[in-house]
Amino acid sequence: MARNICGIIIAETRSAEEAMKRAETMRNCPYLMLSGTTSNIVYFVSVVPEEKKWWLKYPETNPPEGIATGKLQVHMIENIAHPVNLCPKLPREIVEKAPCGADCRTCRLREKYDCDGCPATVHWKLTRVSTSERQPSQNAVTS
Repeated sequence: MARNICGIIIAETRSAEEAMKRAETMRNCPYLMLSGTTSNIVYFVSVVPEEKKWWLKYPETNPPEGIATGKLQVHMIENIAHPVNLCPKLPREIVEKAPCGADCRTCRLREKYDCDGCPATVHWKLTRVSTSERQPSQNAVTS
């Protein structure tokens, strides 16, 4: 079984409203376990397969628009004790564009990191586990 890595991303935004907007933007990300805000700080906890560790680290050196370099931190948890088996949350409907707005067809990171694409899109290169085969902790995104 592939090993998973957890990333805790903490970013300072310009306002509480912007922090909430960023948290909402990522809510349907297949790798996102939770997101939240405190004032103008937004927090993301994501779990990815080990080979996608770059995806967790990328925002730290390439912060999203509106977040200054040094205002975003990524903390890695390399040995997840519990739960051991975490799979991406899949939406009920597989879509063209990733929930965060990224377009896998034109993403320059796809080649640079040999990325398989987003599991929520039709552009994902790997095999999906059907909803009926998933464990209760692996439910699809419902909103």
